[in-house]
Amino acid sequence: MLRKLLFVTLACLHTASAIAGGCQGQACRYLYFGEDKQGCLEIRNSGREDVEVVVYSGVSVPTTVRIAGGDTEKVYKTGRTCIPAADYRRSEAQFAGGPFSPSR
Repeated sequence: MLRKLLFVTLACLHTASAIAGGCQGQACRYLYFGEDKQGCLEIRNSGREDVEVVVYSGVSVPTTVRIAGGDTEKVYKTGRTCIPAADYRRSEAQFAGGPFSPSR
C-alpha cells in the first residue's frame, strides 16, 4: 500500500514538473501550470507581482495572459475556447510591473 502511494505521488510530481519545465524567464519560479476539471490549461501565480505569460501550444497562435499576484487564470484562444492542457508546449514569463515589481 505504501509503495503504491509513493508511486502515485512521484508520478504526479513528475507530471507537474514536466508541465512547468517548459517555462522560461525569471517570473517562472512563481508560476504553477495545471489543468482544470474540463482539461483546460490554467496558470497560478503564487507571487505578489503581476506576471505576463506568453503560452505556446500545438493548436493555436501564441497567447498572452496577464495574471495578477496570487490569482489563477485559464488560458483561452480566440473565441473564448480554452487551450487544452495536453496541447501546452512551452511559455515565457516576465514581471508585468506594478507596486511590488522587482527592479530590473
